[in-house]
Amino acid sequence: MRVIIVALSACLVVAGCSDSPTPTKAVHRTSPAPTTTSPSPKPKPKHKPKKPQRSLLSGRWHRPNGPVYAVKIDNTHSGHPQLGLRQADVVYIEQVEGGATRLAAIYSSKYPRHVGPVRSARITDIELLRQYGRVGLFFSGAQRKLLDNLSRSALRLASNDASGYGYYRSGARPAPYNVIGRFHTLRKRVHHVSRPRRVGYSFGPRPMRGHRVRHVKISYPFTRVDGYWSPKHGRWLLSMDGAKDNDGNGYRLGPTTLVVQRVNISASVFHDVLGNNTPRSHTLGKGRAMYFRDGRVFYGTWSRSKRWEPTRYWFGHGKHRHRMSFAAGQLWIALVDRKTPVGAG
Repeated sequence: MRVIIVALSACLVVAGCSDSPTPTKAVHRTSPAPTTTSPSPKPKPKHKPKKPQRSLLSGRWHRPNGPVYAVKIDNTHSGHPQLGLRQADVVYIEQVEGGATRLAAIYSSKYPRHVGPVRSARITDIELLRQYGRVGLFFSGAQRKLLDNLSRSALRLASNDASGYGYYRSGARPAPYNVIGRFHTLRKRVHHVSRPRRVGYSFGPRPMRGHRVRHVKISYPFTRVDGYWSPKHGRWLLSMDGAKDNDGNGYRLGPTTLVVQRVNISASVFHDVLGNNTPRSHTLGKGRAMYFRDGRVFYGTWSRSKRWEPTRYWFGHGKHRHRMSFAAGQLWIALVDRKTPVGAG
């Protein structure tokens, strides 16, 4: 009996051995793939803040230096009120036939919607405007001989006579004082116009010297221009022939700096339709000048040796001569004959 039990136990042991679980497959462990760390993105360069622009022609801050355009504008009683002069950077007063005056308004930092009344060009404009580079000139009419000179000059022309595109006639004004220009449209007619370069204008604090004045009077042969200093407005408020010089919106015109530039005015070979000789203002050379700013007048000189060079303005004489500093804002320059009476007081 003992033998049987031992035999059964042996069989159970053998059966238990044959019932052993199936061996598991060997797992081949591989070393982990090396982790590649992508380089951290470079920080975006910080944009440097743009330096505020300053108009080279008016000294105003935050004004662009866009292409330079000039417009010939009537300055007689019939031509008032004028349009678009408030936006001009520089305004020249030129003597024309019969001792009257006409304006050449220079635009670069801001352009008006409408400008006028637009009148004819003069021989003075070719030499005067050359210092600004290739200027777009808007005008209405010119003598045939003068048109040849204008065409050969560096000016980019948009004349009302060549094409009426950009011009219209106002029914509220008598002819020929009714030609008004649409500035944006006229700009499309001229190409390759220069942007302003550094001209002879210097803007900054008022010089220490100077005489206090409240009024300036410029007596052209047939026109009188008056300027009254207004501390409230910080400008010389203008009057033409005794009447306040208001524009079409009722704005009293007047510059922060008024320059009286004495030039040689001579007879030219041109005449108007009535046979009156067209005077020519010579803006090359040198001469005396008066500068009105901040309720004061400063005496000095101007000089310009070549057509493409800017006019340089100085106050004082000899060793005490310095560049004249203008007040930021609109600049008016009156081209007057060396003998034209100018009063300041």
